Amino acid sequence: MTLLFRHLAESFRKPDHWLYASWLDVITKYRKNALGLFWIFFPPIVYIWGLGLFFRAIRGAAPEETGFLAHMGFGFIVFRLMSTVVMEAGSNFNAYLPYIYEGHLRLTDYVLRPLSRAVIYFLFAVPLLVIVLVGDAPVLPLGILGAILGFAIVLVNLFVYGVLLAFMGARFPDINQFFSSVMLAMFLITPIVWYAKDAPMDTAHGMLMRANPFHHLLAVVRGPVLGESIEPLTYSYLGVMTVVGVMLASLIYGRLAKRMSAWL
Repeated sequence: MTLLFRHLAESFRKPDHWLYASWLDVITKYRKNALGLFWIFFPPIVYIWGLGLFFRAIRGAAPEETGFLAHMGFGFIVFRLMSTVVMEAGSNFNAYLPYIYEGHLRLTDYVLRPLSRAVIYFLFAVPLLVIVLVGDAPVLPLGILGAILGFAIVLVNLFVYGVLLAFMGARFPDINQFFSSVMLAMFLITPIVWYAKDAPMDTAHGMLMRANPFHHLLAVVRGPVLGESIEPLTYSYLGVMTVVGVMLASLIYGRLAKRMSAWL
């Protein structure tokens, strides 16, 4: 077993440093606000029923697009999960520098903490997603199982690439600024406020969409529930992406983890 997986197993056996801490991060952020935890629900409400209704009106009320709010709501909360982890990943080690200097060198804790915090925000948004699914789109019961499996694939990829980005961010601090800028472009080329069928494979924007990893990660979570078709390319893309990510993260972690305190 490589060092990455040994540390990951230890992190799951002792989750106090990342799971409990991420929950406290969420609670303390809203503790002094008058509306408290309501602010967690506010962004999904704005995007689903605010921008969702706006973009649906622009597209027109075509019968085959009656589930547009569900399509956009699903897309928004999953993409927010992914983008939050990616944009924070570069500063994972720098943010917890005092702990590293004190000798807490199980670096998986520092990758899992922002990931679990993003998952907590995702779970808070799920009830709103259920409301829009009931009111706007038919749900495939068996598709829920497929979505859970797809969500597991998303989490695995967010973790392994979070490890890689954390090491890159420790070496090149400017990487956070880079991804903060890039994620807006990724949002626009991911089918969230539009449908994947609007980007045929033989077009430039279709090829750009299919080169976008966030499109494929989103498709395996949203597609099974809403009955949206998933291209065979998506399964191949994610298979290669996951295997490569696990191998690279394991290799880089094994070589650099013990040097991190000196490196920082």
